[in-house]
Amino acid sequence: MNSFERVMNRFEGREVDRLPNFSIVMMFAAKQTGISYGEFLTDYKKLSEAVLYCHEKFGIDVLSAISDSMREVEGFGGKVRIYEDKSPEAEEYVIRNESDISALKLFDPYSSRRTYDRIQAVGLMKQKACGEVPVMGWIEGAFAESCDLMRMEDLFVSLLDDPEPIVELLEKCTEEEILFAKAQIDAGADIIGLGDAATSLIGPSLYERFALPYQQRIIDAIHEKGAKVKLHICGNISSVTDLAYRSGADMIDLDYMVDMEKAAEIIPRNICICGNFNPVSVVLNGTPEQVKEEVRRCRRLSIVNNNCIAPGCEIPPDTRVENVLAIQEAIEEN
Repeated sequence: MNSFERVMNRFEGREVDRLPNFSIVMMFAAKQTGISYGEFLTDYKKLSEAVLYCHEKFGIDVLSAISDSMREVEGFGGKVRIYEDKSPEAEEYVIRNESDISALKLFDPYSSRRTYDRIQAVGLMKQKACGEVPVMGWIEGAFAESCDLMRMEDLFVSLLDDPEPIVELLEKCTEEEILFAKAQIDAGADIIGLGDAATSLIGPSLYERFALPYQQRIIDAIHEKGAKVKLHICGNISSVTDLAYRSGADMIDLDYMVDMEKAAEIIPRNICICGNFNPVSVVLNGTPEQVKEEVRRCRRLSIVNNNCIAPGCEIPPDTRVENVLAIQEAIEEN
């Protein structure tokens, strides 16, 4: 069974030869292939080569175009600083007051340098995969994108005091992310990762009103184009787990601080869960045997839910090779 068959079978609840390895590699992939993170962020060929290398060496079952959350910001007109050894940052917020929201214009993902670079990465990985490994594109959720465009504290205050302008912003971000997702699907993406990290901070009532409806619209649009969706929310989503699965995502990532056993009782079996051992204390700082024990814990949940294996978030760049190899070794244990 190749990676494409394994992953798609898992999504559909069919038999697999082993659980899929969905580990996220970004800075780690760049370091393994001897390139700077700045190159990984700006050169789709180098990103693709690094991701393919990690698939082949570490058994990761998906080729993912995930890299950073600033690609759409640049498309919206923001100035983004690219660093050689850390994630990029916006030099200033695109949205500074309510009038900036009404003036915000949608953009063609093919016309912006870094959104087009991701589309190209998806296309190249699809070509290299030869149908044997699924390719995953990546977009931001509407709420997370809004927090990238506007100072988070100001956005949260507006949600409570005067949410109407924020709703307009969410609407525009939703439309843009659908455009970006569709472009990646047209380039060959089998799965779209939807990153909505900021939604872990707002609690159930705000999540249900200002996150869930926009996630649902984006996911419905992706499904209409024939791709699967992985919802990735960094942080503790224990209080909104029952809402997150209502998004319609085919897979929900669980960060390490979420009780995976309890989440598996809440999330229906037809939705994959992915996770969720600690990427720092276990993967970076632990021993190979500690990594394997955490993988075994997650494997035991396969009798409850169609789960896949990964740390709660990305593998840190300075992680020892033997610890990353241990993830796959434990997955393949009888």
